[in-house]
Formats: sequence, structure tokens, C-alpha cells
Amino acid sequence: MKKTGWISLAALLLLGPLGAVEPVWQLGKQHFTESGAADAAETTVVLDGTRSYSIPISVLGEQKDYTIEFEIRRDPGANGKDKDHLTWMDFSDPAKHSGIRLRYFPPSYNAVWLHLNDGRIEYRNFLPDAKRFYRYAFVVKDRKLQVFRDGLLLILADTVNPSGRPIVFGEAGKQRVKPYLLRNLKIYDRAIFPTGFDPNVSRMRTCTGDQYTIQKADVKDPSLPRILVVGDSISMGYRGFITKHFEGRAYVDYWVGGTWFGKDAVKGENAEPKRGWRGVFSHGPYDVVSWNAMTLHMWNLNQAWRCPEESLEPNMMEMTGFLRKNFPKTKFIWVRCTPVRNNRPDGTPELRNPANDRVVKYNRIVDGVMKKRGIPEVDLYAIAVSRMGSVRKGWADTLHWDSGTSRLFADAVIREIEKALAEFSRKK
Repeated sequence: MKKTGWISLAALLLLGPLGAVEPVWQLGKQHFTESGAADAAETTVVLDGTRSYSIPISVLGEQKDYTIEFEIRRDPGANGKDKDHLTWMDFSDPAKHSGIRLRYFPPSYNAVWLHLNDGRIEYRNFLPDAKRFYRYAFVVKDRKLQVFRDGLLLILADTVNPSGRPIVFGEAGKQRVKPYLLRNLKIYDRAIFPTGFDPNVSRMRTCTGDQYTIQKADVKDPSLPRILVVGDSISMGYRGFITKHFEGRAYVDYWVGGTWFGKDAVKGENAEPKRGWRGVFSHGPYDVVSWNAMTLHMWNLNQAWRCPEESLEPNMMEMTGFLRKNFPKTKFIWVRCTPVRNNRPDGTPELRNPANDRVVKYNRIVDGVMKKRGIPEVDLYAIAVSRMGSVRKGWADTLHWDSGTSRLFADAVIREIEKALAEFSRKK
């Protein structure tokens, strides 16, 4: 018999909500309860900050496997500057670090904050077009969350802790905002993935917690080394090269963050940066960490409060001591901050500006700390300077670098990571 005449069991499981599975709750067939009410015949509700609609959490069963899907459209006039942001869906319980809250911010931001347990995931361009409805599916399988838009995966998140709160759509008592239209709301007591999505394929998963959001590799072989790359948007340019280099040899996780180091930010064991590092390492352990702690943002002249010069050295001494004490088996590598460019009147890039003077000064201060602590450094600043000739004339983005330079950044970080892994091998 021809293979084309067969549909595999896996394919049948991926047919999605349009298959034979019936929802346990459906707008237009069941009533909302408690905080809001709608006629059972209604198929669309308006979310405008004056009313909310509630469904008992019991429809999710044991909250191990379930699907919540709906279609939503924003008002074309919604403007983030006018505070037209609104919580669309909420069954979170902050006191118990459980559940989900979905809050949307319209243009110019056009982003959603997905609060998961006690962490937060930000996703930009969540509703690209105000003239159409978008279908979202929140699929939880084995308590792990996947978010799809029109059948395409947007967010692959971590475990959702069971909540005892009802599922609430919209907000009541908030100032009136430009309305969002919600329709085709359906809830299933099982995980239903869109057609063609294979949940068994290894993918990086976004894990959140107090003061951190990381992307975590799917660990299949616990005997392989674990690497954590910490940085800002510069690291987003080179981290993929690191993952590819170590493919099959080590797992690479990403932390785009590293927490802020304000004047008193690291004082005490409960300081936010320390809570963030503890939370990230709960997903470890990590053998090697390359780290630059969002330095371009910390050292921005327009946000000088984030990292005052007088507090930089004592804060870095405090944090490096904290890391050494709490994670003694991990090899840390400091990554120096890259330059901030400016353009001459003719568009030629150069490094003659107060912002870059601050980067140079701060790099030197941190160099002294790392020397005292015996922590090796990767000098991305020098690599970037050597690549000034490759910068496009008149390029308005004076912070980031082309893929060729990002590849050189990665190569430099990889060399230092390789040294650390070789040292671990010798000790074994």
C-alpha cells in the first residue's frame, strides 16, 4: 500500500482544535461566572477596562495538560502612550508563585508581558496588524507552556505551577481603554498542538524566575558540560556561533540580562542581582560562564543611575566574591564591553564621544577587579576597534556590529571557554 494513504498516530495528535476533540468550555455555549457575565449566545466580548469575565479554574482539571485558545483584535487607535494596556487573561497567584498573567501594551511598544509563576517573559510585536484578529493558543503539556499565534510557535516556556485562582479575561475597575475584541474562546482539558508541530523535537525553552529570564537547552545527556552565556544585545549577535561550535559536546544556555548594578544594588544577601544569579543557577549547574552583565546598558550616559562610577569597583568586587563563594565549581570569564561609535558629518564612524570615553574608563575599572579575582577576560573592545573599517558609513546604529565581527567575538569567547573545559578535563 502506498505510504501516502496513511496518516500516522503522531499526525492525528497534531490535527489541532478543529479535529474531533470537544472543548470543556466554549464562548457562546457556556456562561462566564463571578466577576462578569455574558449571554451564552454571545461569541464576542469587549475588553475595555470596565468589565472582566471569569471561568472556574476547575475547567483545567489537574492543570497538567490543557489548552486555552482565543482570537483577539486591538482597536486601531490604541496607543501605548495613552495607557491602553490591559490584562487579557489572568489566573496567576503571586503569593504562591503560580499561574499565568498575560498583559498587552499597544503601539508604540506593541508587546506582551507573560507573567509565569514569579517570572516574566516579554514578547514584542504581539499584534502586528490592528485590522485583523489573531488566534492565540496557550498549550500546556506536562505543565510546560507553549504559546502559538496562528499556529506558529512564539514562546516556549517552562513549568506553569498549578493555580487556585479563576481564569479571568479583562480587567474591571481600570480606567476605560480603547477596546479589545475577544472571540472564539475555547478551553480543552488536554494539550492540543497545531498541525505540524512536533513537541518531541529538542528546542530551547524560556525559563523565568525572580530577577531573570533565560533560554535553556534541552539536556538529553547530563554527562556533557553546561555553558552559560550572559550578556546584552551584543551577545545576541555572537551566542549562536558559540552554540554551533559546541553542538554535541556541551549545552549552551543564554541569559540576556545579568541584572543591574546601581549604587546600592548588591548590598545584602537578598539583593536583586544575587537573587537573579541564584535563580539562574537553579537551572544548572554550569561548568563555564561568560559574563558581561548588560554593560552597554549599565554604562549608558543617559541612564547613569544604573551604574554610578563610584560604586562600580565595590559592586564588582562584591558580586565576583558572591559568585566565587556560591558557585565554587564554575569557571567565570569576564567579557569586556564593546565600544560606542559616533558618526562624523560625512558619515565616517569613529570613537570620539563621551559615551565611549565612559566605556573605556569602566572597562579599566573592571579590569582591575578581574585581575584581583584571577578571572580571565575576553577583550571584545579591542576586536571591535580592529573592525571599525568594516562599519558601514553613516550606519545609524552606533552600538551593534555586523555578523563578521560577531563571529570574531564568538571565536574569542570560545577560545577562553575551551581553555576552561580543558582545565576541567585535566582535573578529572
